[in-house]
Amino acid sequence: MAAPGVQVQPPVTIGVKKPLTTSRETMSRSQELTDTKHELRTTMMKFRKACTQLNLLNKRLSDMQCRMQAARKSGGRRSVYNLQLQASVTEGVRAMFYEYVYMRGEDIAMFQNDVRVLMKKMAEATEVAEQGDSETEDDQ
Repeated sequence: MAAPGVQVQPPVTIGVKKPLTTSRETMSRSQELTDTKHELRTTMMKFRKACTQLNLLNKRLSDMQCRMQAARKSGGRRSVYNLQLQASVTEGVRAMFYEYVYMRGEDIAMFQNDVRVLMKKMAEATEVAEQGDSETEDDQ
């Protein structure tokens, strides 16, 4: 332990520069980027599929509304009741799909941001490594 007011300096290494990022770190970043891109792709596929299902559910509800109006005009109380029950269930399913689509949309935004950050870090690491290589060549 140093006395108060005295600064302790780290040991000096002559001629040896420690790289800021090792190849292992770069490989792990590369793997992380690959994994994140894969997650982004699968999440986008799920998002698109859920949107397609939402469109189908909306069409089904629209068709049910038309059939309910026709049943009301013809005086079929049982048909109207059954269609109302089906519409209620379909609306519940549609609400769950809306929630699911919203969550996947947030996930997509998060993954896109992660990919941007990782690519920026990899570009910075590459620049630092290239600068380190050029400095060691200049020293020799």
